[in-house]
Amino acid sequence: MRKFDYIYADPTGNITILVKENVPVEDQPGVSDFLCTLEPSCEQVGFVYYDDENADIRLRMAGGEFCGNATMSTAALFARENGIALGEEINVKVRTSGTKDIVNVSISLKENGIYSGCVKMPMPIEIKTVKLRYGDIEYTVPLVKFDGMYHLIFEKELSKSDAENAIVKWAKDLNAPALGIMMLNEEEKTLTPLVYVPSLNAFYWEHSCASGTTATGYYLFKKYSRPIDFELSEPGGILNIRVDGDEELYLSGHVRFRE
Repeated sequence: MRKFDYIYADPTGNITILVKENVPVEDQPGVSDFLCTLEPSCEQVGFVYYDDENADIRLRMAGGEFCGNATMSTAALFARENGIALGEEINVKVRTSGTKDIVNVSISLKENGIYSGCVKMPMPIEIKTVKLRYGDIEYTVPLVKFDGMYHLIFEKELSKSDAENAIVKWAKDLNAPALGIMMLNEEEKTLTPLVYVPSLNAFYWEHSCASGTTATGYYLFKKYSRPIDFELSEPGGILNIRVDGDEELYLSGHVRFRE
């Protein structure tokens, strides 16, 4: 049996396994399945590399998608391995799957081994309203598209079973590299994320979703035509999304590592 050197990261409850092995891309979905079985709390698996001349560290998610929480965790891992001091803040350049841009992450070390991160998130490539059918019902919802991830912002009631069945159909209908349904209660400032990755044929009720939080913030920015600085309470904790007047997006959260 092959052994894997991996890191268990907790970015706002969105448990992420980071593998420090050179695993061929075609083998990564199988390794992801194995590690998710080994670590039942794991919601996603990424593979980290140190071979990029223009970035400090590189990340490829098992399904080739983009994940903001995994990107933040990868930057925190780089900071930890390079001996960041308590109270120090550094900028880490991460090249990641699902986006063409190098992602800049500000990381600082707080008390109790908590890493505070702020990710300058990639800009969505498009936001539009789509009509999607499930059963006898047609839904009209906002769709926010990133290079490696699409998100539907749902402010309507959708049961757990309907969401799980519909997301598989809608990912196919939209030809999405990965698809999220972000169930938003704007008044209570809560977000419940469901994510489906077609290449892994797997969906996850995530404890938090960084790209989904960013998509939601961008949707609210467009809805109100003004800068947004918004905290969303998700099952695993709180993420903050800020969209400034120049349409730059900043996602803030925290990462812990299991020792």
